[in-house]
Amino acid sequence: MRVGILATAAFLSVAATSEMTTGQFLAAMDKAESLGPAALMSSDVRDLRAESDRVLTLYRADIARQAKTGGPRHSCPPPKGEGKMKGEELKIYLTGLPAAKKKQPFRTALYDFMKQKYPCK
Repeated sequence: MRVGILATAAFLSVAATSEMTTGQFLAAMDKAESLGPAALMSSDVRDLRAESDRVLTLYRADIARQAKTGGPRHSCPPPKGEGKMKGEELKIYLTGLPAAKKKQPFRTALYDFMKQKYPCK
C-alpha cells in the first residue's frame, strides 16, 4: 500500500513538472469554467495557474534579457502591472489555433500570442 502511494506521488510530481500542450491547457480552462465557483477549490485550477505563472515568468525573463542585451526583441509588452491580459482574450486566441499548433507547448502559443498582442514598433 505504501509503495503504491509513493509511486502515485512520484508520478504526480513528474506530471506537474512536465510542460502542458496548448490543447491540455485549453482543456483545463474548459474544465475550470465548467466547475463554476467550485473552480476556486480545484487542484486543476491550481495546476492551470501554476503553468500560466511559470510560462509568464519565463516570458518576462526572456524579454528582460533581450532588452538588457540591446538586441532584437521578441515582443514589447508594457511594464509588469501596467498591461492587463484577460483570460478570455487568451482563450479566444488559443481556441482559434489549428489542431497542429494545439499539440505544441503552451509556452510556444503564449509567446506567439504576446508577439501578436504587443508587437515591437
